[in-house]
Amino acid sequence: MSTEEIKKIAVIGPGMMGHAIAQEFASAGYAVKLCGRSDERLEIALQKIKQNLIELAEWDIISDDEIKPVLSRLKTTLSIEEAGSDADLVVESIIEDLEVKQQLFKRLDSICPQHTLLASNTSSLLPTDLGAATRRPDRVLIAHYFNPPYLMPLVEIVRGKSTSDESIDTVYNLMKAMGKSPIICQKEALGFIANR
Repeated sequence: MSTEEIKKIAVIGPGMMGHAIAQEFASAGYAVKLCGRSDERLEIALQKIKQNLIELAEWDIISDDEIKPVLSRLKTTLSIEEAGSDADLVVESIIEDLEVKQQLFKRLDSICPQHTLLASNTSSLLPTDLGAATRRPDRVLIAHYFNPPYLMPLVEIVRGKSTSDESIDTVYNLMKAMGKSPIICQKEALGFIANR
């Protein structure tokens, strides 16, 4: 899959990082489905995104006219099936618990199209362990953002033992096209690059 083929993004987990990652993709023009466990959490996430955009406009980083289109590209859902069924890229940003993440990746693997890339925003777990829960370890990687993602340009892209060059290149080029400053960790190691 090439970067140009990525049109639809799913972000699983609307918390501290997830909502801001969804905001980043929507700001870059992508259709985004933000998936959470409750309507309340999703509403809080949308309010945070709106406030973030208002602040960016106040700081003259974006224009006021950009806010409404960004919000229009964001859809929320309680259903992982709805979020993942037509996604080209899924970014997971849930609790830092390997077993819970593996369960999610196994579920996403059964839901998402064969071409879908599965990425985690984890700062501490290894992509090989996440990929082992799927039948597509070649399309599993880490895309570790720094907080807040809409102000911090660094994204660590970490390959697992089975992650393909194509998957790494696609996400790297996607981040570059979005104005991020991605770096590739060619060999997985605890802490990746920055934290290590």
